[in-house]
Amino acid sequence: MPRRTGGFIGHRGLQAPDPPTAVTPTAGNAQVSVAFTAPSDVGDDAITGFVAQVSTNGTDYSAGSNTGSSSPIVVSSLSNGTAYTAKVWAINDYGTSSPSDASESVTPLSDFSRLLRFGGRLNTSGNDIVDIRFVNIASLSNEADFGDLTEGRSHFGACSNATRSVAGGGFNGSSFVKTMDYVNPASAGDATDFGDLTVNKWYNAGLANDTRGVFAGAGGSSNVIEYITIGSTGNATDFGDLTVGREIMNAGASSTTRGMFFGGNT
Repeated sequence: MPRRTGGFIGHRGLQAPDPPTAVTPTAGNAQVSVAFTAPSDVGDDAITGFVAQVSTNGTDYSAGSNTGSSSPIVVSSLSNGTAYTAKVWAINDYGTSSPSDASESVTPLSDFSRLLRFGGRLNTSGNDIVDIRFVNIASLSNEADFGDLTEGRSHFGACSNATRSVAGGGFNGSSFVKTMDYVNPASAGDATDFGDLTVNKWYNAGLANDTRGVFAGAGGSSNVIEYITIGSTGNATDFGDLTVGREIMNAGASSTTRGMFFGGNT
């Protein structure tokens, strides 16, 4: 493949390495850890290091960089809530490789410092409540008022990244709903309408990574899985099906690449 080469008069061109492959970034707090596979063809000398650079627009890779001798390389001092793609270059004594293919985008996130509780039901009255409450996870304290949902609801799923928390579906005291509300967990205030789930549901579960929220199951043992893009409001889209229809699922959990739903009543 074409290379950047260093040459001397009277000698053949001396070759730089091939570019790294399989560039995979993982978002952290104001940073991205960039993993990659070193090239098997190192050119005419051993690789002396690698450079990882990130971009916010996919063309200008000057938003942040760092060097290292192996994978992964951490690029820090980035902006939380901003999406970045990454490229990596390999270096030997004769030059620098062409860039790797651009990675998928990831979004650095601030530390999750608040735990939110949306709505619920008062057993003494049977009323579905509108309150949103929160606690600061790092300190022992009673919960405090955050704001209100758009309507009182109970028995719904929820998901969150560092900039938006979304509550989907539920029971409003008289009917099942497909309403989704959202708040910014970092600043108190009332919820805003996000959009609608594909079907009315309650007893569903939610999970999320930094870009997508996923809701699954429902009262009546639904097998529906649907998703939203957390950063942009709108209605949910069909994702696929559970292996079996379930309601009252215990929980959902996720990493950046995989989500799992647990338990439930068939």
